[in-house]
Amino acid sequence: MASLSLKHIYKVYDGTTKAVNDFNMEIRDKEFIVFVGPSGCGKSTTLRMIAGLEDISAGELRIDGDIVNDVEPGDRNIAMVFQNYALYPHMTVYENMAFALKTAKVPKDIIHQKVTEAARILGITEYLERKPKALSGGQRQRVALGRAIVRSPKVFLLDEPLSNLDAKLRAAMRAEITRLHERLGTTFIYVTHDQVEAMTMGSRIVVMRGGFVQQIDTPKNLYNHPANLFVAGFIGTPRMNFWPATLRREGNAVHVKLDSGSTLTIDYAILNHVQPRYMDGNHPVIVGVRPDNVIPWRAGMDPAEWARLPVTVTVVEALGGETLVYGHIGVAVPDHDPIGEAAESTQPANSGGKSEAGTPDRITSDTIIIKAPADYEAHRGDVVDAAVSLKKLHLFDRETEASIKPRIPTENVCLCTPEGNALSFAGQRFPLPPALCGVSSPPKRETAPAELSLPADAILLGTGMGRAKVEETELLDADGSPRTLYRLTVGGVTLFALETAPPRYGVGDAVPFDLDFSRIAVESHGIKPLRVENALEGRFTKEKETDDRGRRVYRFYLDMLDQPVSAEESLCEKLFSCKGTAIFRTPLSYRFPPDAVTVTPRQREPDKTALPGRVTRLLDYGRVTYAEIDVGGKTVIAPYDGKAGESRENAAVSLVIDQTKLTVVDREADIVIV
Repeated sequence: MASLSLKHIYKVYDGTTKAVNDFNMEIRDKEFIVFVGPSGCGKSTTLRMIAGLEDISAGELRIDGDIVNDVEPGDRNIAMVFQNYALYPHMTVYENMAFALKTAKVPKDIIHQKVTEAARILGITEYLERKPKALSGGQRQRVALGRAIVRSPKVFLLDEPLSNLDAKLRAAMRAEITRLHERLGTTFIYVTHDQVEAMTMGSRIVVMRGGFVQQIDTPKNLYNHPANLFVAGFIGTPRMNFWPATLRREGNAVHVKLDSGSTLTIDYAILNHVQPRYMDGNHPVIVGVRPDNVIPWRAGMDPAEWARLPVTVTVVEALGGETLVYGHIGVAVPDHDPIGEAAESTQPANSGGKSEAGTPDRITSDTIIIKAPADYEAHRGDVVDAAVSLKKLHLFDRETEASIKPRIPTENVCLCTPEGNALSFAGQRFPLPPALCGVSSPPKRETAPAELSLPADAILLGTGMGRAKVEETELLDADGSPRTLYRLTVGGVTLFALETAPPRYGVGDAVPFDLDFSRIAVESHGIKPLRVENALEGRFTKEKETDDRGRRVYRFYLDMLDQPVSAEESLCEKLFSCKGTAIFRTPLSYRFPPDAVTVTPRQREPDKTALPGRVTRLLDYGRVTYAEIDVGGKTVIAPYDGKAGESRENAAVSLVIDQTKLTVVDREADIVIV
């Protein structure tokens, strides 16, 4: 069937309004992908760009490895099912399903075979001679699906196909579409604003808001590990409880003080993904817990796993199979409406609320929703005890709204002590590499404790002077490129290490480790991570030149700081497919990581395949030496093996850039082109 690749996809209207911002995703063959989000989030626009019904303002769309930005919709081998069915009213069901095949001049016997087979699959054989007006909404939707099936497309695109159906029929059609995907074994991309459809149908879900992707993950991970406050509030019915709070760690206990006055005490092991900086008692956070994990208190519940909170009941909703109890934490009836606040707190902030990041419009300190059994009895004004699952708490930074308890920790933060040309933390002492020796300039005294920021993938297991014990391993993304997350203890401190490889160590193993010093930061002492991206301003240009046969031809160049570098053909194709000839009038920024640069000695003859530069400083990080290279007054960071210019500063060098790792940005529109 088909795989899709969307890289830096943008949709810009009127040159200023960005409906879709920097959409990046790899869709595997036979996946069922669901785009979900509130109205106006960009999900349908993204689907229409895949279909070719909307032009792509910037970026690269590939289907089975082929760039299709400029390919006509009819030539993409994609079938789309619309919200309003889009059936021809004067044609029978058979004629509607056969229309595209007749237009393509497919033989009649093959048309008949495909239409009857599709009708059999969808259970509409008896309706083939009827016209759409004689069908129900669900039957019309089946006809629309059948019209797509007969084309045997690489990809099915479905744009809110069930929104016109009643609740009972929607549930039935969800199951039918899921079975259809399994039977056809092709790639489905489905757009909906209904989170129930998203959670029950998708193998992966893309949550969008305001044109931006908030999170791409499996339904289970979205529910259990939301990346930010918006995703947490949008996914799940009824919505998640949110309570402003602060955290303070005392030994192995963390005290969660709610703004309402209540305090939850949690074993630190439950919150070991949270960075210590949030546990000083002063950093404002938001605690989230789903109503599924807030239940009536029962005698004998373990206080290490459940916190007991008094709740004053305001509203009770008996739903038959369960009872929802709305109230507030405490023992006095509030003068606000908990159900109204529950609804408002799931709305995007831009719909009349706060920040762009997605804070719920109103997060009160005491509103709570309890999910109780169907036979639970409670009435307005009653004071009941709620049990809150301590293991199921979610935590968010109150300012950035990002999760501070991520499923995959990407950064460790702990106290360290710079000591001359060494760094000590968690009982380990590491000599600093030459690039960092002498950098430290502490504000008071050199041995004062400081905060060390250490990325999880900057802990290098298997070598070095450090020693760690493996407490837990988790294999991630086993179906793609495997990654392993290790939870380690180092001198009583919990650290997380992330490797792009299958597990090499088991629980209980004692392993050596080293640090990638180019990635660490001790800001108070002037130690900063190496810059991970170079950026040079320029344009895309062409010149008329004479080739080997004496013919006049155009050559294309990446003009970086007035230095022309020959543009590779594949890059030229991407730039033209996105901007056409307007690319020559567009101010650009060329961005690339240090490892995209190869440094060679400067040649005497002018070389348009490389940038001329001069080494200004060498940075020896022990494992790798980098050079700061002046290029037209701008500094470029690149690995430096010592052969170019004989390892001396001020050497004249040439920089060859791997153009497959190049990011090209339209500076005026602030969008990524490639």
